Amino acid sequence: MSHLEEISDSGIEMMAESGTVAVLLPSTAFILRLQPPPARKMIEKNVIVALGSDFNPNAYCLAMPMIMHFACVTMKLSMPEALVAATLNSAHSLGRGKTHGAISVGRNADFLILDANSWEHVIYRIAAHQDIIQHVFKNGKQVIIHQEK
Repeated sequence: MSHLEEISDSGIEMMAESGTVAVLLPSTAFILRLQPPPARKMIEKNVIVALGSDFNPNAYCLAMPMIMHFACVTMKLSMPEALVAATLNSAHSLGRGKTHGAISVGRNADFLILDANSWEHVIYRIAAHQDIIQHVFKNGKQVIIHQEK
């Protein structure tokens, strides 16, 4: 279920009971000046929260780090919550939670190598993520190598 800007308390309870994943779209709420979904309340009620970019002309954002930043600022997610929502929970929302979304034995090896003091820097930045993302791996194979300037 996506968007969820207008979800009721009973809707949150039903999502928690059913195990339905709440796919929140922070850039959409921001760009359309909507009240963000009650992510904090959802997490407190044990709803599985995932993040999406709503890749759409009205909310065109290719940068998941920016989506995670918006989720922290406008929806009050912690940075670890935003990371899990953008990775493991998003994979789970697509039925791939056992094979994708986390770095562990037996899962697809999709990950980044950062040139930063900590992983949180990918969320701290509002832009210029390309300056700290040094390498991108998909299925264990390096697909992007940062070009030195």
